[in-house]
Amino acid sequence: MPASEKTYRVIKDMTYPVGLIIDDQNMPILTSKIRDMLSFDHDFKENDIVEGRIYSINKNIGAFIAINNQFDSLIRIKELNGVHIEGELLKLRVKEVREDGKIELSNRKRSYLEIDDDCQKILDYLEENNGFLNLGDKSSPDKIYKIFGFSKSAYKRAIGRLYKDKYIKIYPKKIQLLER
Repeated sequence: MPASEKTYRVIKDMTYPVGLIIDDQNMPILTSKIRDMLSFDHDFKENDIVEGRIYSINKNIGAFIAINNQFDSLIRIKELNGVHIEGELLKLRVKEVREDGKIELSNRKRSYLEIDDDCQKILDYLEENNGFLNLGDKSSPDKIYKIFGFSKSAYKRAIGRLYKDKYIKIYPKKIQLLER
């Protein structure tokens, strides 16, 4: 693969989605510039589980994924937890299939399945921090995401469930674990 066809640093023994093109001298060469080679003609549906490799990362948008090395998709930056690199293989859920065939992916379960995990994360945090959490339901989305790695709406669903089940007491700027 010539340097002009690389869009990222290639690491030895890593697998990457690549395309085959013919250069000016009629020679076949590999390219990592595959976006135009990928299709939107698929039969994926919302909530399907798919596997694909990251072929490009845009720090403002997210990671572009080649599903089955043939279909283009995107996992937005807010859904992309942790550190990822081009060539990484991910197993993800189809979050949305737009009318134009574009696929948006998520690494989270559907919200009604995710809430149990979110509640457990909050309970674990409370137990590790003497039963207190210095976040209320009015806290900023950034603070919530920094501590738990999920959205404010997911946080509010989880603390709502914990409050209803009498696990916590909610104050304007903190949450307290109740004795059970």
